Amino acid sequence: MGHNYKLKIMNFALLITFLMSITGCDNHPEPETYLLPKGFTGRATVIFNQKNGLPIKYENGRRVYEIPANGILLTQFKDEYGIVNHQYFYVDSRDSRTALPLFGEEHNPDGTTKWLIKDKNEIGIFFDGTTGQYDEGQKAPFQMFVVCNYIKMDSFFTPEYKKQFENKLIILTGRKISIP
Repeated sequence: MGHNYKLKIMNFALLITFLMSITGCDNHPEPETYLLPKGFTGRATVIFNQKNGLPIKYENGRRVYEIPANGILLTQFKDEYGIVNHQYFYVDSRDSRTALPLFGEEHNPDGTTKWLIKDKNEIGIFFDGTTGQYDEGQKAPFQMFVVCNYIKMDSFFTPEYKKQFENKLIILTGRKISIP
């Protein structure tokens, strides 16, 4: 390759980087705090861009999502994507908060995964940051996670549980929704 070709490629890369920086393509999503009723277990879903959803609320520069007892929050917040700082808390009747741990996964060379958990009875957050979209036509972007211990996790993925959760979504949103 000639020197001029390399120079053109480098200038093009610099131009793209500059354009991304001035147009906001360098996405830095806002940090998020999830407040769950003390003792809640199961799937939790936040559905974004809902005109009739809960109004936008911030606390110390963080978005606040108050998850109701049914596990489904409709919010007026717009969906954002990228690496987001999430915090999860149980909240009791006196508004006292207890932090919930995030359980990560280890990806093995054979393609399997293993949850990184010390105590299989400890309640925490699985599938942190899982996003998707319900009802493609009307655009209902969501974020979902599961609150439970490792032993109970499979019970939130049975066909029966998924159907019950799907029915709750349909009632709240008025849309035909199927969940993954």
